[in-house]
Amino acid sequence: MKILHTSDWHLGIQLHRHSLLEDQRYMLQQLYQIVVQEAIDVVLICGDIYDTTLASKDAIILFDEAMKMLCKTLKCQVIVIAGNHDSHVRLSAMQELLREQGLHLFGLLQESPKPLTIGDVDFYGVPFVHKDTLSRIYDQSFTTYEDAFDRLMEDIRAHKATRRQIVLAHAFVSGATIGESDRLAMVGGADRIGCEVFHDLDYVALGHLHKAQSCSDHIRYSGSPIAYAFSEAKEKSVTVLDSDTMEIKMMPLVPLHPLVTLEGNYEDVIEALSQHQNDYVKIILKDQGIQYELLEFLRERCPYLLTLQAWQEDGRTESLSVPVNELDQLKDEEILTRFFHDYHGRDISDEELKWFREAKEGMMSCE
Repeated sequence: MKILHTSDWHLGIQLHRHSLLEDQRYMLQQLYQIVVQEAIDVVLICGDIYDTTLASKDAIILFDEAMKMLCKTLKCQVIVIAGNHDSHVRLSAMQELLREQGLHLFGLLQESPKPLTIGDVDFYGVPFVHKDTLSRIYDQSFTTYEDAFDRLMEDIRAHKATRRQIVLAHAFVSGATIGESDRLAMVGGADRIGCEVFHDLDYVALGHLHKAQSCSDHIRYSGSPIAYAFSEAKEKSVTVLDSDTMEIKMMPLVPLHPLVTLEGNYEDVIEALSQHQNDYVKIILKDQGIQYELLEFLRERCPYLLTLQAWQEDGRTESLSVPVNELDQLKDEEILTRFFHDYHGRDISDEELKWFREAKEGMMSCE
């Protein structure tokens, strides 16, 4: 049986206040092609389907379209678990009815997990879960989150039959690499779990961290299907697993708008812009500060410019205090205040702001 492992779609997310819904739609079209090309039987989506618990209307519509395509048109079985960004209750709505259509939703863990048998595999959906929830399920006090998760996996292994055991989990496994966009990833370590808790399981399909990586031969993060930070502008993919041979391979995904950072002197950056008209661009200037006139000039030459930074004399970078695509929505005084701070390095005084208001009123009276 062929299984596709993906996670962390974060439908509805914005990159520097720019909607990525069309980028996500483009990603899904490629995912459908992989399903057909690889003759996929089961699709695993390991949490963080949405970017917020109160997902937008457009994000919900896109998820609905994806499920109809996978379950109804492509005849796949789809298993979805909730992540820490999802609403566990909303995601699991009508789960019994949808199961008959091939969509298996695991939103809230309320009892010891039971196997979902498809073909030669027993799947166990473990949505993002707190230690207190596991304490209530097992009527047992746990010292650490790892202890609680170890008890959960022990329970799953007790169901071992002749079939493969595959666990879907949304968790932070020790030793995995954290990226810039992995906000809320419990970087303090209190909620990390060790790889050893997953021993004797055939495959563990993880979600939560956005870099595709393996924690061991049978424990893997698929990573997010598109980049959500400029520092993560590397090849994205989904993972395909053959349950017969346990062979794993990564299937690359091509972004609609690649993320590109242009760093250098003004003249070099301007020359390079012509080669990145379809890319999301971050500019870091080395030879001058940030001015709003410069921003407008660059926006005219770069349709997808998302952020502008400049080097300071001490080697640090200064960022524009307003996202690029928000400038048109600001009032005159807001633009002046932000410009004044960026240009002079201090807040505008009440007296200076009063002069601006008087000058503006004088200009309006002359019209």
